[in-house]
Order: sequence, then C-alpha cells, then structure tokens
Amino acid sequence: MTDDWQRGYPIDLRTPQQREKAFKDHVSPDFEQMVGRVLARFTGARVYLQDDNKKQKMPDVRIDYDDGRTGYAEIWMALDRHHAEVAGVLSRRPDLAAPHLTRNWTVNVTGSFRLKQQGQRYTEWLPDLLARFEAAGQFYEYVPRPDNLSVHPGDLADEARAMGIRGLASRPAGDGEGGRVQFILWEIGGPADVTWEPFHDWLDDHLNADSAHMRGNKEKLAGAGGDERHAVIGVTMTSPWAVFHALHFDADTLPPLAPKPPEEFTHLWLIGAQASDRCLAWYPDRGWFEPHRAWATD
Repeated sequence: MTDDWQRGYPIDLRTPQQREKAFKDHVSPDFEQMVGRVLARFTGARVYLQDDNKKQKMPDVRIDYDDGRTGYAEIWMALDRHHAEVAGVLSRRPDLAAPHLTRNWTVNVTGSFRLKQQGQRYTEWLPDLLARFEAAGQFYEYVPRPDNLSVHPGDLADEARAMGIRGLASRPAGDGEGGRVQFILWEIGGPADVTWEPFHDWLDDHLNADSAHMRGNKEKLAGAGGDERHAVIGVTMTSPWAVFHALHFDADTLPPLAPKPPEEFTHLWLIGAQASDRCLAWYPDRGWFEPHRAWATD
C-alpha cells in the first residue's frame, strides 16, 4: 500500500481536537492541512503536521527528505481579524429591520466597522445614527460614488466615517414596509494589473515586523535548526490588494525582486487562504516560481 506521503499528503500528528478546531475556522478551514498538502506534493518528501501542543515552540511542519536533509515550516495567515469578523457577522445578517426609520438605507462599510460602540451593538447604535441623518434631512438619495461620505463633509458624515462607514444611500420606505438597513462590505479591489512594487513593500515589511507574533515565528524556526526554514504566509481578503491579486488566476507573472526575509527564514511561500487560485514560492537557489508547475508527486 502506498503511504500518504508518497501520494502527496501530509502525515497529520495533530490531536483530534486540533483538527476539529482547524476545520471549523471560518476564515480558511484547516489551512494547515492545505499547506501540508502543497508542501508534500511539491517536495515529494515526508511532510509532518507535527505541532500537537505537547512541546513549546515546536514549528508547525517538519519535512524529511530522502537524502537526509530536514526542513521546518511555520504557517500563519496575514489576517486582519476584525475585518474578518465584520465580514462574517454581516454575511450572516446582511440587513436588519429598523421600524423607527422612515427610509430604507444601504450602508457601505469597511473592515473597521464598529460592531460595538460604547456598549451598544451595531444593531442598536446604527439605526439611531441613521435616524439623526433623517432628522437632519440628509437622505443621500442620489449617490455618485459608493464612498460618498468622503465628498459630503459634515458632523454626521464625519461621525459615520469614524464608525467605519464609507457610504450611505436611501429611499423612502414603501407603504407598510417599514425602515430597513442593508449592508454592503467594501470589497477588496484595485488595479487589474499586478503591481509588484507595493507587493514587495508589504512583503518585506510583513516579514521583518517587530511584533510578538513574528518574533515567535522566527524563534521557533531558529530553535528547530534543520537545513531549511520555511515561512508560509496565507494571504487573505484582508491582505493588501497588490498581494491578494498576485495570487489570483489572472496574474501570470512572477515577482521581479528577491524578498528580504530575516535570516531565520530561508524559504518563503505565499498561498491563497481565501478565494485565491495561485501559489508562489521563493527558494534562494531558484528565485520565485509557481510550485504547481513542478509537483514531485505527479
């Protein structure tokens, strides 16, 4: 019988509780398993999802090559947790009834939208704010652009922007209809062409950030030793457009510059954790490449 690693699957040493928790992740269900599959398919080596929480500072992945070399990998997602929470909450409840309003409102919000404000949930404070817009006669019936609050200054507009609202539009509620609020989350977007300069700027800043999270990643890989130390970044819809778009199927070029990782990272992977179609890797001996063009297990 062929072992899992020979078919391009990782050997999963995590506990059942870890696997269940990872599968329920609302951002990218079991992203570690996805990464393990990619690493196993590309390397053809035995890839272990090894961090079972029994030891401190253990890297997420160990790679055992047939020639005796060993590699380790640390996996994380480049994620704005609040943005992801906003997206999750509003996708489950994209509109709400507001009987004391006289209009139906469309509210265009950003990832910084305040789900809570001074002890009140958005379902409470937002209808009250919109009622003040109605009382002031600021209806936004004719909206030239979705971020119209930026071109309509005023105290109420400034207050709404501070709450993470980019734009408003409304119409009178119909007979017996009652007021309602509908949400649109300001989607990630940008130029159709890949812009590599902001991609490189973000990547180098991200890898060299002086944060507790990044210090922990570096410490685990440095302490493990090994011949290779892989940093695996899951790119999400909360990542900058230049980075997210570089992993979309429309992108067909490679980054033109070598990254500038700290010495603890010898190899680099960028994998789309959400709605992305492409994987990019950087090895010091071959530069940037697309791993799916060179699967060892095919």
